[in-house]
Amino acid sequence: MATFLLPFSEGRANMQRFSPTATLLFAIGLGIYIAIQTNPYTVLLILLLIFAGGLISYTRWRVVLSLAAKFELLILFWMFFMPFLYGETVILSIAHPWGSLNVYYEGLSFGILIGLRMMTMVMLFISVLSHMSLTEFIGALRTLRVPNIILGSLLIMLRYIPLFMTERKRMHDAQHLRGYSHGKRFERIKSLGYLVGTTINRSFERSANVYDAMSLRGFGKGPMVSGSGFKRTDILLPALLLVFVLSLPFLVSIIMEVLML
Repeated sequence: MATFLLPFSEGRANMQRFSPTATLLFAIGLGIYIAIQTNPYTVLLILLLIFAGGLISYTRWRVVLSLAAKFELLILFWMFFMPFLYGETVILSIAHPWGSLNVYYEGLSFGILIGLRMMTMVMLFISVLSHMSLTEFIGALRTLRVPNIILGSLLIMLRYIPLFMTERKRMHDAQHLRGYSHGKRFERIKSLGYLVGTTINRSFERSANVYDAMSLRGFGKGPMVSGSGFKRTDILLPALLLVFVLSLPFLVSIIMEVLML
């Protein structure tokens, strides 16, 4: 099976009730709704509902969670630094030789909110894309009138960046088995430079060969892929999103009242 940068469902039977275009638009609409939320409990509830929806739709959570974990460092960065950068109410002061470092309540709350937003949106889009093939995803973007030049660049990036990473890991493992990681610091730096340079050089050679092959096949001289269009059942998705947006505040208030009892 081909390796891609995102968890596309290559080689799986297509049993979607909704078109990829409508599903992608639904995810974008829900992502915008998540981005404007100011209540962390609301965002947390949406995250739990995404997990519940994924269980119902047989989402490949092992693949989704392993890919979402790669965004963990960026999420933790915001959650860790925001309490030191923003706010007025000091809840903790850490003394150091150059003064004091304050931890603010507003920054802590905002950092948690930003972290939950980012985590929820990452889980949303990765889980949605895990139910599409690469062809369906590109077809959905084509239906949304995304230019062919962007689609071509995106297609090549999604296909060949994982190959670049796999090749770099293979060469790193080979160097490790030959003992290059146990030498002097200068030798390790020299070995790492050779590894990076060789990988980039081979990637350039491969990209040139791919460009020549695609040019001979007429790439860029006509429509690259046709749009996936819509289905009749797609009308249910806007209605579902509207009902979700209207009912969520009441659901959050009910849950909060139950938890306070």
